[in-house]
Amino acid sequence: MCSIAGFSSLDNYKEGTITWIKSDRNGYPNVKDIQLIVVQEGVYAAAENQIISRDSKAIFFSIIEHFFEENSDHGDRIGKNTVIGGEVILGENTRIGNNCSITGKICIGDDTTICDNVVIKNNVAIGKNCYIQSLSVIGEDGFGYSEDGNHKKVMVKHHGGVYIGNDVFIGSHVNIARGTIDDTYIADGVKIAPSTHIGHNNYIGQDATVICSQSYGSVHIGDNAYVAGSIIRNQCVVGNNTMVGMGSVVTKDVPDNKVAIGIPARILKER
Repeated sequence: MCSIAGFSSLDNYKEGTITWIKSDRNGYPNVKDIQLIVVQEGVYAAAENQIISRDSKAIFFSIIEHFFEENSDHGDRIGKNTVIGGEVILGENTRIGNNCSITGKICIGDDTTICDNVVIKNNVAIGKNCYIQSLSVIGEDGFGYSEDGNHKKVMVKHHGGVYIGNDVFIGSHVNIARGTIDDTYIADGVKIAPSTHIGHNNYIGQDATVICSQSYGSVHIGDNAYVAGSIIRNQCVVGNNTMVGMGSVVTKDVPDNKVAIGIPARILKER
């Protein structure tokens, strides 16, 4: 039996803690003092006490959360200087940070956390157990205009909303525009990294991941798709279980189960 005094990274290992190795590329320090290590299946480690799994990342961070997570209860359910409109419905255990503005026909589900300086407006439904980081904006009109024969541009008023499912993570500085007529739709389990733009009428499928990307109007991203650091032209479809590599520009549809990369994005292989 061994006693675990906390956790640390492999590069800066602290005696008596649990750590994690995910790849041979990480290198491997002197293992004699490692008390317990979570090891990715197929990676060699010489430490005496190991947990070996194909899901090593999930196991390592679930151990940290279960045994070492600090108490996140910081007092008030609604933070200071936050404005909550009269039509807003909040679920049980929902927490709102400081300096937020939440106005319009808004419904926020149970156990959802909204951090500081977030704006949610117009017509937005957010599910249960979601986490929205600071400085994100949800529900503003998207960028759309009409143009006359003299090229005078008039912005189009939007009338749709935003639907966000359960277990969705939205990073900081994310903008999710509401739909022009129908709703912008974010399905259950979606993870959106900071500095991402989701245009009006977008559909983001279940368990999709969108990282630091720009998706223009009426884009459809399929279930379990992975889009990293890319631009997606309006009305394009990224298929189910498809990966779009970093720095890509998607100008036409990408079918299911493909890996696409480049400018313009081209299919590289099956996923």
